[in-house]
Amino acid sequence: MKNFDVTALIDDASSHVGVHWPLDRSVAVNPLLDRLDDDFFTATSELGRQLGVSPWPRASHLHEAVNRGMTLGPTESTDDIGEGQATLARPATMLERHVGVGDRLAQSARDLVAQTILESLLNGSGDDDINSRAIRSLKERASWVRAARQLRHRVASSLQESTLDDLIGGLEDWEERDVVEEFSRHFSRLPGWSAWAKWNDRWSRQRHRAVLSLRELLTISLAVDMAAMDLYGWNPTPPEQHESHVAQSGGLDRLHRLEGAVHERVLARIVPTRETNVSPQWQVVACIDARSEPLRRALEENPRIETFGFAGFFGIPTVIRPSGEVEAYESLPVLVEPSATVVGGTAARSVVDGRLALSGTFAELTHEPGAMFALAEGAGWLGVPQMLHRTVGPWRRTPDSFDDGPWTLDVADKLTLAAGALRGMGLTQGFAPEVLMLGHGSHSTANTHFAGLECGACAGHAGGVNAKVLCDVLNDDDVRQGLRGLGIAIPATTRFVAAEHDTTRERVATSVGVSPELTKVLAIASEMVARERLATSSASRRSIHRELERRARDWGETRPEWGLANHAAFIVAPRKSFRGADLEGQSFLHSYDPTSDSEGTVLRSILAAPMVVAQWINAAYYFSSVVPEVLGAGDKTILNPVGDFGVIAGDVPDLKIGLPWQSVATGSGPWHLPVRLLVAVEAPLDRTASVVRSEQTVERLVEGEWIRLVGRNHDRDQWHRWIPHRGWNPW
Repeated sequence: MKNFDVTALIDDASSHVGVHWPLDRSVAVNPLLDRLDDDFFTATSELGRQLGVSPWPRASHLHEAVNRGMTLGPTESTDDIGEGQATLARPATMLERHVGVGDRLAQSARDLVAQTILESLLNGSGDDDINSRAIRSLKERASWVRAARQLRHRVASSLQESTLDDLIGGLEDWEERDVVEEFSRHFSRLPGWSAWAKWNDRWSRQRHRAVLSLRELLTISLAVDMAAMDLYGWNPTPPEQHESHVAQSGGLDRLHRLEGAVHERVLARIVPTRETNVSPQWQVVACIDARSEPLRRALEENPRIETFGFAGFFGIPTVIRPSGEVEAYESLPVLVEPSATVVGGTAARSVVDGRLALSGTFAELTHEPGAMFALAEGAGWLGVPQMLHRTVGPWRRTPDSFDDGPWTLDVADKLTLAAGALRGMGLTQGFAPEVLMLGHGSHSTANTHFAGLECGACAGHAGGVNAKVLCDVLNDDDVRQGLRGLGIAIPATTRFVAAEHDTTRERVATSVGVSPELTKVLAIASEMVARERLATSSASRRSIHRELERRARDWGETRPEWGLANHAAFIVAPRKSFRGADLEGQSFLHSYDPTSDSEGTVLRSILAAPMVVAQWINAAYYFSSVVPEVLGAGDKTILNPVGDFGVIAGDVPDLKIGLPWQSVATGSGPWHLPVRLLVAVEAPLDRTASVVRSEQTVERLVEGEWIRLVGRNHDRDQWHRWIPHRGWNPW
């Protein structure tokens, strides 16, 4: 028998598999993380082949761009745009090659694999491994699968008697590349469960109770196919080998035309429209999240305010443990390892809003498929008063404050944290009397995807606590004395205060210590943003806030807010270069002062971390938009929670991953325009080039065209675009 390196084969075969984080720590992620050594076009085309989809923008996306007044290349006409969604087929597994992917037996086999995994994870007990639970489910639960009883029991026997190595022994006449291709097809058959298994294998810092590995998934899937083949006397034949074709029905042309229109529009707007020479009374440091851009612009209507953009965890790489809670949560980007602990405050929001609980049963019910239906039937008339209140009752304003703690930071070196944060945000001199650290979060009710509306970088957690903790550090006299020794002199009159921007309700909740004057300025700016968002200038303030409050609290609302839909760019530049410019909430804004970073250290840290996270978000929105059926979660109205980690659509047993359709589209068509992230850097071009060539991840993203990089030396210079393997060329 051939001595296959099974682990290496699985790694190779799963390179097109995405990663699915649990619901309460949702992360928008590039599903092709393992393919960054390839260029974007090659990796995306291969993903399309493996999943049987066309991974490019559709004609409807281009029509939407035209409707917004954008120019598609040399003409605005869309008469020549073909839909181009070629009919493709997912490559077949060994059983499917004999009977056809759409055959009833093939569908039964797929359902058998998925439901065996589902039941095994939801009904596990003790220390049983998934193999043991799968065998028990196959033998005991006769009603939940369409597959013949004979096949189920044959699969159970196979799992009881054979390991994955044993199953692969039946393929000893195959070439290694054939085995890899077969494995890939099994992962593609259930992309949702494969993505969950990959998170367990590669990204889980703490063991989740619903543990599933790629090896375990593959074992069950192969066992089902081989049992069916044996049952009907068929011999397994190697899969045919296919090559990906980048050009699919004009898909690349549509992508390039769409990007040209969207990116040109963004670059044309990166110009200053408002200048001020007034010394700031207030400085506001907001998250780089694109939803902060309209609020920063509104705040800067006041000439005494200066704003900065910085990663929303505020440089505090922490695990947060609320008082009285056993479990802690990480409030930092998943690319960063936690090195600090914060204790105090109150419990974080859970996947299911506690205010909807009926005798404590709601949270438990939502751990099972069909839970929402069980809740409606089981609660009966007891739930009617609360349902009516939620549906037609008054929407009362929630107080604009957030929990102050007290929070206690446990970290060895507060000085290093403080200096790193201030340098990263470009705030090392010229401090205003009051400096606000503005975190952000969201508010929605009975929304399984609520975490996707929190900070897109920080595993679905709000940033208010991080902001408050950094303020406590920066207000510490010992820390300030240490900062003076590092050349950062904070005046004794400067106080750091914290707040949290609720992006759903467009309100800013302030902590203790925020001055009444700044609180008023924040309220005025929030109302401006709310009016812009609702596209109204005449509605009363009361009616505006009632509508946003309704969206946040209505348990039937499918789109409490748009999240990061229609983002298009990541801008690294001094704020003065585009202060006041209306970027339409489409850009991540990271402050950068090129005059104080001659070595490029700060620029390197920005491009190697926040920019990478922004690319993840961009890719997640891209693929959820162009392949909503497979890499998007689908229609929220038919999704049911599975445990605390995923959702399924109706009775289809594969996990749904990615963003819900309501996050990227309206009822009449697409909303998010799927383009690659435009990264615009204002810094000496040779400095930016040096960072690209010295940081491996950045180089792969730039040279592989996963992002579109442009740069300029200063705000009066023309933009240059990066051409792969050639460097800078004028735009």
